[in-house]
Amino acid sequence: MSGGDSGGDGDAAGSGTEGSAKWRCAWCDKPHDRNDPPCDNCGHHKFEKAVVPVAPEDPDHEREPVWVCPECGRVHQKNSPPCSRCGNAELERQIPDESDYDEELSGTSYYDLLDARYVVGLAFALVAGTVLVLALLGVITLPGMDSVPGSAQEYRGVNLGETETAFVAALNDRRAEAGLSEYDRDENVDDAARLYNQGWVSEVAGTGSIPSGERLGRALDGTCGDGVERITPFTRSFDEGAAALDSPEALAGALVDGYTAEAGGLSDAESDLVGIDAHAGPDGSVYATAFVC
Repeated sequence: MSGGDSGGDGDAAGSGTEGSAKWRCAWCDKPHDRNDPPCDNCGHHKFEKAVVPVAPEDPDHEREPVWVCPECGRVHQKNSPPCSRCGNAELERQIPDESDYDEELSGTSYYDLLDARYVVGLAFALVAGTVLVLALLGVITLPGMDSVPGSAQEYRGVNLGETETAFVAALNDRRAEAGLSEYDRDENVDDAARLYNQGWVSEVAGTGSIPSGERLGRALDGTCGDGVERITPFTRSFDEGAAALDSPEALAGALVDGYTAEAGGLSDAESDLVGIDAHAGPDGSVYATAFVC
């Protein structure tokens, strides 16, 4: 102990309270027999003299008053609202007995040191950080993160959802004419084609990139078994007033022309499923990607 600490003990002895004087942590109020920081409850490095307990041989001595929060019961050594635990604006004066004193000073825990606002803020930060990591890994998609330039709904007034349906029908017509089996359109293969196609549009526009094989695999969800047999991305552009813009069927026929040209003809591989996505790019072209497996 330092010389200053020894002097403090001497003062306690001189006042006739030797052995009864206690120290408390200035942060969490944990009592200690000696002025020997740090606190063994919270680690704080400063102690204060605690209220001197009443000597057993002096039953008529009145304790120093304490100030109690009527809302949460937190005991304060001074009338210094608001309450350090719950923030209540009023404290009540009380004279504690020995059991109250011991219970309050020994009952302080780490939970008392945490402000509810900080607990809520910490929980929110943990949740937000987890969601952000999952979004960056591609497990989930956050609003705004999937914004793709152009339009997924229409191209120069032609509905692209109807165009995709007409594309599969027109492709199967050509396959039937060539004596090849027809494809069945599959929702999971559609999802993978859309994910690839929109990533391609974003990459061309400089706002994103084509997704990884792992993300495409999650979209397929095992539908294609051993893997995709053919991925065919292609673009077509049309002048104003072109016949391809008259209807979804007309646009689909033009897109099938682009598909077969890009793929080098119709595949005779034993494939069963097809997925298609068409997207109006910001440069005035139609971007399309077909998956076959």
